[in-house]
Amino acid sequence: MTPYSVATSPQTRLLFDPEMRPLLQYLMQAPRSAAEVARQLDLPLTRASYLLLKLQQAEVALVERVDRRAGRPIKRYQVLPRWFIPYEVTAAETLDAFWWEQLRPRMAQVAVLAARQVQERAPVWGLWLSQGTADSNLEIGDETGPAQDVFAGDEPLMLTIATVRLDGPQARRLKGRLLALLNEAAQWETPGAPEYTLSLLLVRGAVA
Repeated sequence: MTPYSVATSPQTRLLFDPEMRPLLQYLMQAPRSAAEVARQLDLPLTRASYLLLKLQQAEVALVERVDRRAGRPIKRYQVLPRWFIPYEVTAAETLDAFWWEQLRPRMAQVAVLAARQVQERAPVWGLWLSQGTADSNLEIGDETGPAQDVFAGDEPLMLTIATVRLDGPQARRLKGRLLALLNEAAQWETPGAPEYTLSLLLVRGAVA
């Protein structure tokens, strides 16, 4: 397994910084110079050098080697490709708050994408409140009714929260089948085709 580093609090602030994420991913692939970073991320050279210095000072990025070109030293920086970030070194007070802080931006992005797609079908959307159980009587829809044809029909758009009662072996079987399907779908990828986002969350206990 690839070696990993345990992040400190100062390192965590950089690792969680959205602005740093493309740079971190780029430096995890191979040692890069400031000029390469500037070209790849479309940054001024001074900005690229500044960001690399911040990472180096926090010991997130290390100078892997120094090449010489026309007598000038060219530093090449690299970031270890695996990090463990304990929630105790973050500003989060609890583990659930720590996880939510990371999930919330992604969930918000998914919600925006879904909203844009359904608005292409009808301009007015809302929630339908109907007789039912406490966790199933609110449904997304337009003025004509719940959007069951959108989320459960042939449209390649799905927004479903379901509650099922399963014992341990059944729940593990469901998890295995979902992951197997996701792995199978990864083999279907077609260059240039639209990109779809799928989020899977299977937890024990009802979600209000």
